[in-house]
Amino acid sequence: MDGLVGSTFIVAVFLLAGNAVHFDGAGGPQFSPAQLSGTSPSTREGLARWAATPHGREIVRWFEGPEYVIDVTEDGGEEGMGRAPQPGIATLIAATDHARRKTYELVLNPRFFRMPEGMTPLPNQISTPADMMAAAWAGEMLHIYFYARGVSLPHHDRVDFQSEWRAVAGELGMPMLTHDDQDERAPGRARVILLRRPRYAIR
Repeated sequence: MDGLVGSTFIVAVFLLAGNAVHFDGAGGPQFSPAQLSGTSPSTREGLARWAATPHGREIVRWFEGPEYVIDVTEDGGEEGMGRAPQPGIATLIAATDHARRKTYELVLNPRFFRMPEGMTPLPNQISTPADMMAAAWAGEMLHIYFYARGVSLPHHDRVDFQSEWRAVAGELGMPMLTHDDQDERAPGRARVILLRRPRYAIR
């Protein structure tokens, strides 16, 4: 990334509930009445938490301007907490054409979080819907950041992707959270974050 931590945000490229998301001078998202009534609180809190991290600020600032649009939708039927479908080949090829507007899709499922009855959350892992959405924003926007640089799937085995992921997961307070992929064999889908249970030695 380009060392943009601490920059002042003006307007982001996210379309949420059909409206652009604006950020204040401190980098906090400001939601419209349509966004407040038409989206989940955990989706909005997740965006705010991710955008407040150093890596979140860098990515939002990197996408700022008329060149990019990130169309964000909520889908309670999504199989995971979120996905960022790979754009078409023409969009990937146009990564260096800064005069061309490029649109990326981000799908989030704020209903995906379920804490099994009687289970205690592991330390430094997802324990609330807002935790889950913050992680989903971070992971899927990292995919979109790679798409916008012309990098197609698969991403998860890349050293730079994993380095960025570990950094932002730590900034979110979830350093043990993994983002790898056993499903990228399905073309066009970036399947997301897998929560691993710790293995205990049998004595």
